[in-house]
Amino acid sequence: MTATTESDMEAMIAELEAGLATAPPEMRPILEQQIANCRGLLGMLANARPAMEESKRHRVELGEAARAFFAPAPVAQIPAWLPDTLTRSEVTNEMLLCPAGAEIYAFDDSVGCAVPQGIGRIPIRQGLTLSFYQSTGRLSAQRFYEQGLLRWDVDYHPSGGRAAIGVYCDTERMQYAAQGIVTRFAPNGTIVSQTDHLDGVRHGWTKLWEDDGYPIVASRYEHGTEVETVLPNDARWNS
Repeated sequence: MTATTESDMEAMIAELEAGLATAPPEMRPILEQQIANCRGLLGMLANARPAMEESKRHRVELGEAARAFFAPAPVAQIPAWLPDTLTRSEVTNEMLLCPAGAEIYAFDDSVGCAVPQGIGRIPIRQGLTLSFYQSTGRLSAQRFYEQGLLRWDVDYHPSGGRAAIGVYCDTERMQYAAQGIVTRFAPNGTIVSQTDHLDGVRHGWTKLWEDDGYPIVASRYEHGTEVETVLPNDARWNS
């Protein structure tokens, strides 16, 4: 566990604690349990740190072919125009670039563009929606919608920095059907997973790395079914 992972976990605890202040009574026990779970995980990771560091000494040294195979693919390119460092207090209506027909809906922890549907009906998201952490005001997500359908998404760690990025091909609202590679990052910025998708299901390679970039495993999928697994110490690298 890196220091940035530890800091990110502490930032998540601070975010959950901030939520306690406004949580309804029925939600407080759930948040308190989540806080306890995070603190417990921090302790477990701290206890496991010596063994984790020792295991690194026994890693297989990767050859050229293995390094090439496990090299991360290019991250999905999205047309985001706002900086990752944006905070809630810095947002202006003009920044959102809401498309014609959409209005701005603003709250303490979110702001976004949506098309009103009349009294008593939920507006349809159209354009950019931003979400923020209560404890710091930092971005927790940027999401872009077309007629309520998700098109791209960037998620952020509580401590700052990107946590995930991907493109989506939803045909129904709240479908979250990924298209192409969804990339996830450790709090230190290292890529820790990449999953290729076709029309919302895994298709192609899913690869995992430790938060220092050393590969863990790669699995190949065909239309959602796993068909092959490759490890860093696979004999194929020596053939």
